[in-house]
Amino acid sequence: MPRLRAVQAFVDEAQSLRAPSDLNRLLDAVTKDMGFDYFALMHHVDLSGYSEALTHMEEGELVALGTYPERWIEQYIADNIVANDPVLLASHRTNMGFAWSDIPALIPMTDAHRRIRERTVKAGIDEGFTVPANVPGEANGSCNFAMATGRALPRDNLKMAQLVGGFAFQAARAMVLNAFPQARRPPKGPLTQRQLECVLFAAKGKSDWEIGAILGISQGTVKRHIEDARAHYEVGSRMQVVMRALFEGHIGVVDALR
Repeated sequence: MPRLRAVQAFVDEAQSLRAPSDLNRLLDAVTKDMGFDYFALMHHVDLSGYSEALTHMEEGELVALGTYPERWIEQYIADNIVANDPVLLASHRTNMGFAWSDIPALIPMTDAHRRIRERTVKAGIDEGFTVPANVPGEANGSCNFAMATGRALPRDNLKMAQLVGGFAFQAARAMVLNAFPQARRPPKGPLTQRQLECVLFAAKGKSDWEIGAILGISQGTVKRHIEDARAHYEVGSRMQVVMRALFEGHIGVVDALR
């Protein structure tokens, strides 16, 4: 329960932030609190526009925050490693977080991929945990938590990292979308009460049949409510619906996972 309350505290604070530098500091603090050494929150695109001052986010260009070693960031951008990074490629194959040691189960590892992993280790980063953040119609993204070479992954905190990573990307994405007036979308109304009830029970891991039995409606009606919620948020999966409802405060982290 303390971990869930820490996630809720992170979400509450992230929602109030307007400056990318503030989100960077907040995410750095929670990264270390979870036992990781570094993080990188990013769109999987050409990163040549990246600025250490984070002007790329202030100007609405792309999501890119992080605390990786500066020399590695420079090499990563200069060599356009983003185009063939096995960590990022693996994140396109799943909506759930994964440890980097599990990448060979997600994608075929080539010699080029192995060389990138070797370079990463030499740069001082070894094992990590990646949370995909793929929104239909937008560039793929991810939140990556990493360990300094020789340090073990804090596996007891991976569930917390899954939640924090999803919420962090949503906060960063909102900053970029709102950077220019033309990027802003008209605000949408809230989900209906029945949609929220279905999403809440989906967050608890209930199937459509189980949700229907609890609410006294048919399985098909539950599916329709969740699909309507998915369309409302313009996301591609039930998990993303849950993450959006949690981030926007329509349901609470503790209530969802109780």
